[in-house]
Amino acid sequence: MRTFGGFRWGGNLFYGEVLGDEVHALIRPYWLGIERTGEVRKLAEVDIDLPVAPSKLIAVGLNYAEHIAEMKRTPLGTPLIWFKAPSSLLRPNGTIEIAFPEHQTDFEVELAVVMGRTAKDVSAGAALAYVFGYTIGLDISDRDLQKTEKQFGRCTSFDTYAPIGPLV
Repeated sequence: MRTFGGFRWGGNLFYGEVLGDEVHALIRPYWLGIERTGEVRKLAEVDIDLPVAPSKLIAVGLNYAEHIAEMKRTPLGTPLIWFKAPSSLLRPNGTIEIAFPEHQTDFEVELAVVMGRTAKDVSAGAALAYVFGYTIGLDISDRDLQKTEKQFGRCTSFDTYAPIGPLV
């Protein structure tokens, strides 16, 4: 299994592949092609940053009965899909800032699927060919807002509401 991420060294962001205790710098973000620069840093001497820089985050909710009951929602027959703002991403060891501390705020650990290339009208059987890899995400939700709105985009998109990583 190969492991990739975003890193900072000397104040500069770069993407790299982790091999043992080393980070091998890449010419471009790994999802655009894996070509090394030749520069190698020790993992212990770099800061781990966001592992991805997506143009959009697609979230899936109300996709299991227990959560639908907990939210006191009516089953839709299909999962609810919405977009989260990329500005909600938070690097590993970053600080979560709760938008409305007086509101009920919950979190769920999620499997984050990192797409490796553009996909449209792809069959279920071919879908995995478009996946680059996986990482862990934390989905933070303002439940007070969520209970009053039909879509979940706003209540889950505040800055820092999507910690992710550390690696793909």
